[in-house]
Order: sequence, then C-alpha cells, then structure tokens
Amino acid sequence: MGVPCIYDRPLTRPPSEVILETHNDDVQFHSESRGCGEVYNILAADMPERHQTLFTLDHNSHAQLDPFQTYPSKLSPDCVSRVLNYSIKDMWPKLFPGFTYKGESFVHEWMNCAMKCPPLFNAWLHSGAEHMQLREQANDQSLQPSTQDNYEILLMEREAIVGLKEFVHNSSPDEVTDEIVMCAFALALHPPERKRNATARMRQVPLSNLQWLSRFTDIVIPEGHIRGLRQLVDTRGGFDKLEMPGLKQGLSTFNLIVASKYLERPYWPLRARLQPDEVAMFLSAFEPSWPTNSMPLQSCLNSVVPTAMAWEFHAIRGYNALVHEYSQGLCPTLDMAYVLDLRNMVHYHLMSLPTSAEMLETLQVLPPTYESLRLALIAYSLLVLFPIPLTIEPYPRLAHLLRYELELTQMRLDLWMPMIEMLLWVLTIGGISSFETVHRPWYVQRLRWMVQMFGVESWEQLKEIMVSIIWLDTPCDVEGMLLWKEVQESNPTSFVEGPSISSIYMESPLEVIVS
Repeated sequence: MGVPCIYDRPLTRPPSEVILETHNDDVQFHSESRGCGEVYNILAADMPERHQTLFTLDHNSHAQLDPFQTYPSKLSPDCVSRVLNYSIKDMWPKLFPGFTYKGESFVHEWMNCAMKCPPLFNAWLHSGAEHMQLREQANDQSLQPSTQDNYEILLMEREAIVGLKEFVHNSSPDEVTDEIVMCAFALALHPPERKRNATARMRQVPLSNLQWLSRFTDIVIPEGHIRGLRQLVDTRGGFDKLEMPGLKQGLSTFNLIVASKYLERPYWPLRARLQPDEVAMFLSAFEPSWPTNSMPLQSCLNSVVPTAMAWEFHAIRGYNALVHEYSQGLCPTLDMAYVLDLRNMVHYHLMSLPTSAEMLETLQVLPPTYESLRLALIAYSLLVLFPIPLTIEPYPRLAHLLRYELELTQMRLDLWMPMIEMLLWVLTIGGISSFETVHRPWYVQRLRWMVQMFGVESWEQLKEIMVSIIWLDTPCDVEGMLLWKEVQESNPTSFVEGPSISSIYMESPLEVIVS
C-alpha cells in the first residue's frame, strides 16, 4: 500500500482539544473465542465461488430476491437471506434508531455500497450472524450453535478478513474508501472473543441497550484492531472526510466503547445534532433539587470544581432522573434517538475531561479532590449511562486509580468540606467498582469508618445519602447492598490495610494499562 501495515502503528494519544461536531447535511437520525484450525482447513479446500442472487428491498425493508443482481459468496442463498433479513429488520435499525439518508431508509444506500466492496458485504454478513447468535444465546443460555452455524460465521469472517488484507497490501493510500473503513469497523465491533461470564454481572439498566450497547461492551477489542481502524480513517483523509451514511455515527459509538475500556480520551469527535447548551437545558428540567441540608454541596460544587466538571455532574444527575422517570412509565413518548444523543454527549464529555496532571499543566491551583471526583463519575457512568459489566476492564483499574488518589490525600476530611457527603459517595462507587479485586477490603474498611462517623446504621440511611447525590435503583441498589453487607460483616476492631499500592503496581497508576 506504500505505507506501513495498519497493525504496525502504535496507539497514539488523541489531540487535547475536544471537538464537538454538528451537521446539517442529508443525514438525519431523531463467544467465546473459537478454535479455527479445523474449520480453516476445511475452508482451504477448493470451493468454487458462486454468484448468488442478491436482494432488493421493498418499502417495508423486506428482502426479496432480485435475479438481475449477484453477490460473490460461498454461502447458500438461504443463509445469506436469513442473516440479511435479521440485519435489515432488527440489527441496523436499532443500531441507528431513526436514521435516514435523503429521506429514505439508509439500508438501500448500504446495500449499494456493499455491492461495490465484497469485503464489506461479507463483514456485514459476519456481524449480522454473530449478533443474531448472541441474541439467541442470551434468550436461551443452554442453546449451543450448531457446527453449520459456526462454519458459516467463520466463512463470513474469513472472506471479509482476507479481502481486507488483500486490499491493504495491494492498494495505494488514495484508494482507501469509506466502504473499506466500514468493513474494518464491522469486524472490530464483532470480534470472535468475549469476556466469559461477563454479562452475569450486567444489571439491566433502563435504556442501557440503546444501540445494542449491552451486546458490545463485553467484547475484547485487540489493540491491533484499534490501530488498524484509526490508520484507515487517517489514510482516508481523516474523520471529517468520511461520507458514507452512518459511518461517522457508528465510529462515534465505537469511539466511546474504546475510550471507556482503555480510560482514554475519545480519539474522534462526537457526531451529534445537539450542542452542550441544549443538553444542559433539556436535562436541567429533570435534575432533582438538592436536599435542603445539602445546599452547601451544590454551591461548593459550582464554585470549587472546574466548570466542565460541574456541567458534567449536573448533566449526569439530569440524565439519571430522566432514566428513572422513563423506568416508571412517565415518559411514554420519549424519542429514543434524542435520548441516544443525550447519553452519548454526556459520556463523551465525561471521558474528555482532562486528568489532574493535565489540568495542572495550565492551572496553578486545582482542588485536590478533582481527580477522585473525575474517576468516580466515570465509574458511575459505566454503571448507569454507558453500562459495562462489572469484573471486566476498566473497573479493576478504576478501583486502583481511585484508591491511589484517595490515599494521596489521606482522605482528609477538611479537603472535602463542605462536600463531606461526596466523599462517602466516592467511596461507595469505588467500592462497587472494586468487586472481586484486591482493593475491595480497603474500600470496605474505609466505608466502615465513614459510616460510623456519619452515624449511618442501616442500608436505607446510606442509600438516602447516595440518592441525594447521584444514584439509580437499578443497578446501584443490588451492588450497593452487597457492599453494605460486607461493611457490616467486617471486623470493627481491626483496620485491614490490604496490599499497598506500590506492591500491586510498581508503575505510576496514571501509566498503568491493564491488558
């Protein structure tokens, strides 16, 4: 291709500036790893490439055979028909709710694009088949895919990967198209490996499955996929040059998934219709008032922490209340595409907040509680707004980083005055994030000390304090009660330190990346 292999480029840090992009164009929108050796041996046998009939789409997006179009595939027409029907009717519309292109279904344009790019056609087949299989297994845990199903999925994946690699090695940079970028994106979003039993710790938060989020947050995203996809976009001319309908929107969501798992700033700008002021105005109508006895907390938050963090805090409280009202059936006409924009923007701005070290490069003074609050907000967002199952990354790293920050300040109460309730909230969120990590005993013991100081004697009393800040019954109650039980059962006469931070990680915690 005239450039280094897309998998040779190291991950680069995104620019420090955060760009929010708006647009007024024609686009509108209101397994575990399987062994491949034996199957690939089968696939290596001579299999003549057949040209099967492709589909036309009626106005209801139903697939119909078209004898005048063909597609290159070794799969049977029945298999292709079944997968494409699922993608057209279920997967794509929910991945891009309310999305249209020039006033019509974007599916027509996507199928035209796929006809010009066989790797993309097979990548979409593979993503649809993987997604359909995951849904079936989620509905029936005992369901095991048949040998034929596994064979078909591996064949789709192989044809897409082989086609993509051939393009990368045989083409020049100026030949990179949106279709090739979309092919790499589809493969990255549906890798063959997922964290085992991760979804067992996934509490079904209301609205958490917008864009099929619960199907994507337990995937293992190899750094090679991330590097390759980013280099293809750069070779194409950058994010702004992408024109294929839905591509920027899809990459924006993938962008947030990667940023959440690696605890890094989003690499690309957010593709959204809304401006931050619009989001703040809409969510302010839902944000509950602070309890009378906590009024100093609101004024202190607005006057002490940086404006961007104060905005984020209020936005999360508003979105939290919106989700609660929706779960109570109080928002029957809520526009899911609009809520999707709200969620993505709030989480995008949260992941874009600079670390305390970055803030101190331009500021002489920064509240010592800033980094603890930033990490706790991220942990809460990953529990409620942009849910990722507990026990997988980034929770272990978040629990470690938050503990490190709290130890730096020795949990001095004067640093949190008059936000002392906030320290209790930060410890509770950190304790939930530390589930099944070496840091759990540390959080349990500190929480025991804090609740004794507050005079908290029951879960109901602790929850009342949590609700006064930010709390959603689902999933927080279940995880919070488990943590409270451990606090109650801990030894009141001993103060277990547990492993020190330095004995767990020798590097600076800001540099630790857990693979």
